[in-house]
Amino acid sequence: MIKTLEETISERNWRVAREQRERDHPRRRASPKPAQAPTADGEYAIYLLDADGAVVSWNAGAETFKNHLPRSYAGQDVARLYPEAERQARRPQHALALARQKGRFEEYGWRLRADGSRFRARIIIDLIKNTQGEAAGFIKVIRDVSALHATELRLQDLHTANRELEQFIHIASHDLREPLRKLQTFNSLLRSEEGDSLSESARGYLDNMMSATARMQELLSSLLLLTRVSSQGQAFEPVELDDLLDDVRADLAMLIKESGARIRVEPLGQIEGDPAQLRQLFQNLISNAIKYARPGQTPDIVVSQSDAHGDDQRVLVVQDNGIGFDPEHRERIFGIFQRLHGRGRYEGTGVGLSICRKICERHGGQITAASQPGEGARFTIVLPVSQTTDDGASRPQAGQDG
Repeated sequence: MIKTLEETISERNWRVAREQRERDHPRRRASPKPAQAPTADGEYAIYLLDADGAVVSWNAGAETFKNHLPRSYAGQDVARLYPEAERQARRPQHALALARQKGRFEEYGWRLRADGSRFRARIIIDLIKNTQGEAAGFIKVIRDVSALHATELRLQDLHTANRELEQFIHIASHDLREPLRKLQTFNSLLRSEEGDSLSESARGYLDNMMSATARMQELLSSLLLLTRVSSQGQAFEPVELDDLLDDVRADLAMLIKESGARIRVEPLGQIEGDPAQLRQLFQNLISNAIKYARPGQTPDIVVSQSDAHGDDQRVLVVQDNGIGFDPEHRERIFGIFQRLHGRGRYEGTGVGLSICRKICERHGGQITAASQPGEGARFTIVLPVSQTTDDGASRPQAGQDG
């Protein structure tokens, strides 16, 4: 939309430029009055340059848009808008040469305000030709993208910090598993060699130690699974969700049999994704639905889809009839190690839903939850049908940010 607006502005100003350049006027004629432009163009600074790059006139937006061009600049070289280092490198002349050669020049770079401060800008320079097809001048459009640039830098910092954190968690989780195995080994040796001489309270201490060690190993395994979502994901490929749900039910066959759970799956269709991670996503949601069933009631779980987001996205819903939760916790439940109930009542590490959200985000989608206490929970998953973005690129895959 921005590019279309900029091109429309340029085309309108071409007409003004042609009328001015086809008149008889001095080589470096400078207009002390800005070229008229609608108020809506005030967001853009638009300059009319002669064939040598000198400023002829400018739109009203150039006077209000960060004060880029004081009137005293009229008739002077457009290079005055560039930082000193770029002028020394003859960047202004290079940009005009490329615009003269190709008809248009585009770039992102640093430009100067009237007070000498720098700002990040998107620049478009269009070549203007007269009726004989000869170069008559240029239209230069500048848009301040400082806020966008700052946001991009913050995102880069966040991605870097995220990668470093995941690497730390992965290394720490991996390295801590060996000491835990030694604790379990020494616990077993102590029981076998000194068990008869141990008091009942000493054996209880060993039981508690073994239980804590096992819980720590489970937490470390969950952390490793969380970090591997982005670092060790598989390549995206077409996935038949109906077949995938069949596999999930097969994986959970024992749990389903023991709980007596009823699982109904409506036709879900096909999307592009990481098969193993999508399988993990639904396995976590269905096993959670079984775990948090209401006492004395058979778990009833329905997996369906909705067309609420159009053909380019698949909206999948996992609905259960379990204990539910207070709506104020709908974001908290996706946090790492966040539990709404005591460990003694429900097993688990509090990482399963965090993994679900991370899987959805890696696929360019999202997951949300809605519930009321005692009325079950509803998880809504929105995923792209195709993993090709609007610009034709593929989303990040294994070993990349995502």
